[in-house]
Parts: sequence; structure tokens; C-alpha cells
Amino acid sequence: MSGGGSSGPPEPPHQAEEEEGWLLSFADLVVNMMALFLVLYSMSDPDPGKFETAAQSITKAFTTANAPPPSPFQQLVQQMNQQMAEAGVEVDATQQAQVNKRGSTFEFKSGDMFAVGLATILPAGEPILDRVAQNLVFLGVTNYRIDIEGHTDDVPINTAQFPSNWELSTARASAVARFLISRGIKADRITVIGYAETKPKVPNRDAAGNGLPDNRAENRRVTVRIER
Repeated sequence: MSGGGSSGPPEPPHQAEEEEGWLLSFADLVVNMMALFLVLYSMSDPDPGKFETAAQSITKAFTTANAPPPSPFQQLVQQMNQQMAEAGVEVDATQQAQVNKRGSTFEFKSGDMFAVGLATILPAGEPILDRVAQNLVFLGVTNYRIDIEGHTDDVPINTAQFPSNWELSTARASAVARFLISRGIKADRITVIGYAETKPKVPNRDAAGNGLPDNRAENRRVTVRIER
């Protein structure tokens, strides 16, 4: 029988590490206190400009820290607007890609996409549609649907191919759909709608009934809505 001097069970090897864990919390507290003192010191100068700068920095830091990460649709819109600007494509505020909680919207003037009275996409219009499809595929967005709307002005068309603006607006929306499908977008996610002249953005005519060329040009458009 041994009369050895062990007075209790051996201490677990990780117990010392746990007992010293408070040092990390204490260090964080010291760092935060130092940051607070620096802010108070910078604000001790009565210079209003210095105070405003400090306030803006603090607000920006908290806003950035608490802001949720951008959604794939927000990234899609940001990339599209940036790419159109880099490509030198002139777009007004109504043509810029827009984003909301449900998805994003792209609007294209028909004059940039189609010849007058036709529904074949012009070569100059293909790069922008190509970017829409490529970015959508690249971002890996899967839970979405695409509504493609064709719109015309109120000037009647009566050709063998397009007896009315209903056929023309639908054919243009269908052309955009076929293009996106050719770039890898699944056909079962796409809906094509032709509105003809029934949903103008601005009046086609003035109060006296005279046509407004600029307004009519704005009403001739194709809208691509990508939504959850």
C-alpha cells in the first residue's frame, strides 16, 4: 500500500485554459473602451466639422455592420447598371434596372431593340439581353420566374405579319424570350405578354389629340420582370 502524497484527483488538462478564458473578454472590453475614449477625445474639440465627421463615421460603421448582405437580385441589378454604363449604353432613369423585395425589372426601348414595325432583335440589342441572361445564370438564381411584356404606342399597324399592335407587341416579347432561352434560361420559367398600346407610361397624345413623338417612343418598350 502506498502512502503517497496525492490529496485528490488530478486536475483536468483543459481546466487551466477555461479558467483563463475571462482574459479574452477582458481584452475585448479594454479595446472597446479605448475606442470610446478616442471618439470622445475627437469630439472634445468644439469644431463643428470635426463633430460632423465623427458622427458620420459612427453612423456608417453601425449601418454597414447591421446591413443585410445584398440579394442575388440586387447584385444582378448592380452589375447590369454598371455594365451598361461601362459599355457606353445611354439609359435614362426609366430604363435603368430596378430592384424591389420580390425581384428586379429591366426595361428596354423598342427603338434600341427592333426596327420599326418588326420583331427581330437588332444586333445592337443583343449584348444587353446577353448580359441579363449571363448574370442570371452566373449568380445561380434558381427560385424565380420571368415575365416579358411587349408594349407599343397608339399608332395602328396593319401588315400581313402584324394585323394589329397586339401581334406586334406579343411577337417582340416572344423574340426576347427566345433569345434568353438560347442563352440558358429555362423556358418553363418564362411568360410572354403582349399589351399593345393598352398600358402607356405617358400619354400618346396631347389634350387636343395631337400625337407626341417623344412620349410614343417612351411607350414603345419591352419590360423584363424577374421575380421570386
